[in-house]
Amino acid sequence: MELDELKQAWQALGDKLDRQHRMERLRLREERGRRMRSGLRPLVWGQALQMAAGVLLTIWGAAFWSAHAHSAHLLAFGLALHLYGIALVVCGAWVQSCVAGIDYTAPVLALQRRLAALRRAYVRGGLAVGLAWWLLWMPALAAILMSLFGVDLYRNAPSMFVYGGAVGVAGLLASAWFLRWSRDPARPRLRRAVDDGVAGASVRRAEAVLEEIERFERE
Repeated sequence: MELDELKQAWQALGDKLDRQHRMERLRLREERGRRMRSGLRPLVWGQALQMAAGVLLTIWGAAFWSAHAHSAHLLAFGLALHLYGIALVVCGAWVQSCVAGIDYTAPVLALQRRLAALRRAYVRGGLAVGLAWWLLWMPALAAILMSLFGVDLYRNAPSMFVYGGAVGVAGLLASAWFLRWSRDPARPRLRRAVDDGVAGASVRRAEAVLEEIERFERE
């Protein structure tokens, strides 16, 4: 009888520990969800502001090129701003959809895939809209001066577009070369530093929370 009672006690203790472990994992998942959602909130707000700016830029660009359709270069400047505004909205919506698709109660592996997709969307979208400014600053400045002061910068300072275009192309090529060079497998630390820098603090915080949970579940 004493042996049977000891077995029952061990079984009851094991069941109790299993319940406690399940409850702790459930509590940790809920805490993980709150922390990840809170960490990604600045990213959501930032992308919402980017989309709002994109809408305004799209409207302004459309109004500008439609008002100056008689001038080829002003038409081109307006269309460039119009398309850039659309790109801001599309890239912002892409990131927002990735965030909205995250199930914070999903297993760690599924969350890792979602965060990897979010990182890719944010990095690629950010590079696309960011690197465009190597060339876009010229039509943007020309459109602002024309809208506010009626000054046609292209006609008054055409050399600025020649030199600015050359610098912009060189900057784009240099940026592309650096990104490619930094992703060489022989430079893993540089690659990680560049990726983390481009990915932003919100994505890094969410990934850190997930790594913490993964370590706990392995233990």
